[in-house]
Amino acid sequence: MNKKKTQKYQDSPDACIRAVAEEMQKDKWEVKADLPGFEKPKEIGSFRPQILANKKGCVSRICQVVTEEMFEGDKQRYLEVKNYCNEYDFHMYVVDKDGKRREIDPATLGKKTPKPSGSSG
Repeated sequence: MNKKKTQKYQDSPDACIRAVAEEMQKDKWEVKADLPGFEKPKEIGSFRPQILANKKGCVSRICQVVTEEMFEGDKQRYLEVKNYCNEYDFHMYVVDKDGKRREIDPATLGKKTPKPSGSSG
């Protein structure tokens, strides 16, 4: 029965946001998250972060969970997110089609990376 719950957890972007928020709480961050059961983060300009966390003696940290498709063809949205990266300790996670989460450098978002194929063209 737990396997079903785990699969659903991996398939949901909200589940990934919850996992990041809970990991940060365990690491003694004060976490606000745009999820049921959490206090909502305040808007920063017109942007509401999915997670806004504070730790005593540290800067505020914003965490966003996205899918790669969210930014395809939306350069303005990418630029807005990138601008916030400069003012906060910003962490971005991408959830792939298999439901796996990986942290990425927001500066690389939208840049094409060469495919690791052995054949050249």
